[in-house]
Amino acid sequence: MSVTRKKSPSEPVLVYDTLPKQVVPIAIDPRSYPENRRTNLLVPIYGRATGSALRIPLVVARGKHDGPVVGITAAVHGNELNGIKIIHRFLEWINLEELRGSLLCAPVVNVPGFDMGTRFFTDGVDLNNTFPGLEDGTPSEQYARSFCSTFLPKIEYLIDIHTASAGRLNSLYVRVDLDHEVSKTLALLLDPEIILHSPTSSGTLRSVALNQGVPAVTLEAGNPSVIQGSMVYAGEIGLRNILAHLNMLDCDVQHSRKPLVCESSKWLRTTGGGILDTDIKLLEHVEENQIVAKTFDSFGNLLQEYTAPYGGVVIGRAAYPVSIPGTRYCHLGKLATERDI
Repeated sequence: MSVTRKKSPSEPVLVYDTLPKQVVPIAIDPRSYPENRRTNLLVPIYGRATGSALRIPLVVARGKHDGPVVGITAAVHGNELNGIKIIHRFLEWINLEELRGSLLCAPVVNVPGFDMGTRFFTDGVDLNNTFPGLEDGTPSEQYARSFCSTFLPKIEYLIDIHTASAGRLNSLYVRVDLDHEVSKTLALLLDPEIILHSPTSSGTLRSVALNQGVPAVTLEAGNPSVIQGSMVYAGEIGLRNILAHLNMLDCDVQHSRKPLVCESSKWLRTTGGGILDTDIKLLEHVEENQIVAKTFDSFGNLLQEYTAPYGGVVIGRAAYPVSIPGTRYCHLGKLATERDI
């Protein structure tokens, strides 16, 4: 198929211009938009203190032919930028004349957090702990409810793209419930370095989608507050693979590696303060009792050495070296020994 990149339409469509006293979410149905066209939307989902609408950018990319509806989200945490660029690049690449089905994309889910350059919502809460939200709940809960009501009803698959949080580094890995067969297939198609078995916990967007019968995965693509070209390229290839597998595109599935599979993981935390020195790299295999981090006082004296509680692989690690007791320094995955994917 053609891989010519095309310029996107420059003028977004306002779903409605006047703001009611209370924003009533509108479920976006990509099948109701024109075929063979990309439509940029600014959808009111929340109210500002001025009484004006807070609008979220959504993109409907409907192909010329019928097929599934795939939802892609990014920046649920406002400082996680790689996913935004993955969506941009993927939409530029898509040839809608050859696409069977539709994409519904939310490049920036947490608009207030994105505006502030912070992970959290305006009330200081992690938005990915509040889905599906509440109609009469806290600010973050009301925003989460409005987003779910707008984005989720018409999609058939969900890929939710994240990065590490501030001060940490991530490999390219997927969180997925490996007991959910369709979701497991999506995870493999994303061609990650690591697949982490992660049964859904309440509050995440992925959990809400799965509870509504929508296969869903979380792609963790690199580091916060930056755009990394290698992660963007890998994410774009993974999305192509998924659409190829769903018969939405005529292109080959590309696998560049066999992912490591982890049955569980744990963030290791310091028990004292100090200047942190992590002696590990992403994807490094460590042995039980291997020294993986040290802390030093302000004079350079060794304070503590931290060892791995079990053998495993480094999924993520701390980048910021200032540590107080309880600081996360290593996301250690426990490799699966009996699970064959």
